[in-house]
Amino acid sequence: MSRRHRKIKIQKSTKKELLVFIIKVLSIPLSLISFIYLTRQYNNFIIIKFELILYIYIISGLAFGILFYNYEKKKEGKNFRILEHFSLILLIYGSISCTVFLIANEYLSTNKEYKILSPIIAKHESYKRSPNSITVNIEGTEREINIHNCDFKKINTYNFAEIKIKKGYWNFPIIMGTTLKLDK
Repeated sequence: MSRRHRKIKIQKSTKKELLVFIIKVLSIPLSLISFIYLTRQYNNFIIIKFELILYIYIISGLAFGILFYNYEKKKEGKNFRILEHFSLILLIYGSISCTVFLIANEYLSTNKEYKILSPIIAKHESYKRSPNSITVNIEGTEREINIHNCDFKKINTYNFAEIKIKKGYWNFPIIMGTTLKLDK
């Protein structure tokens, strides 16, 4: 093989390694931001079963793990650890995939908002800096909703919550807002 062909081959492999390095460097902070967004949306705004989020994590983690498997195995050689590889890929790309799923559910939706009136099942007083919350029944699911703008004494006087909901793109309900009511 001539020097020229070796040089071209070396340049191609370094470009490929540089691209993979850039993808890895960008995906770690993106996955952290995605995980924070995912937990915030799951806890406060979207009504979705935890099992579905877990399935998305597993399927996307396996898919991306298989995509990066050969490259990592060649790069690491005998030091390659398959369990570490798949667990890291699962956390990073699972978070990103779930966040993309939730963002698509919210922003691609063309459904109109509607309101439901639900009795307040339970009232929870805040602890330190956490917000006060109420528990209501939304479409057959008990859901805890944070109430940021009321103190607990004021929340105790209300019996009902009017919840503004919008069906998402994947048909999962999204809580748009909550108003406390005294009676029906």
